[in-house]
Amino acid sequence: MAGEYYSRYAPRMYMALFDDMEQVPPALDKLRELGIDDEHMQVQSGVPIASSILGRPRIFTAVPKYGLVGSFLGFLSGLFFTHGTAALYPLYVGGMPLFAIPPSLVLLFELTMLGLLIATFIGVLVESLLPPVPIFGEQRVYHPAVSDSAIAVFFQAPHEIGQRALQALKAMGAREAKETEGVFV
Repeated sequence: MAGEYYSRYAPRMYMALFDDMEQVPPALDKLRELGIDDEHMQVQSGVPIASSILGRPRIFTAVPKYGLVGSFLGFLSGLFFTHGTAALYPLYVGGMPLFAIPPSLVLLFELTMLGLLIATFIGVLVESLLPPVPIFGEQRVYHPAVSDSAIAVFFQAPHEIGQRALQALKAMGAREAKETEGVFV
């Protein structure tokens, strides 16, 4: 009896495949009407689509914070190499200033930008290329037609809501709508 309850009400994974971008925002609105919230939906396409086009909440990322920390560390290393080295090992040469500003600006700029680039690269790796690993060897959701310009909408819902959603999405022009297996990335 408990197994029947679990299989009936536990969330399952569903997928709808669309050929036209214009069909996706109304489909997502329909899923929201049926009670499926945005955290249980995922849209995959072969080209990047802004979340504002789909009517989805804005996705926040920590990559700018990585860049800010990297540029700050790069600026501090530039200060150390330009003024710190001159303070540690003072060398007075024929009336020239110990801390020359114009040449040090070039090094400060270059090391700030180097820190920004390296930290942003690391941030992008952490945020996008190293996703959480699915537990127990489950496969991530994906449909091969996404590579051929189709747009896939994956969503999790209990069985009865999922079946109603599949029927509604087919009526809205989905090329394919079915239950699938897998987990979100």
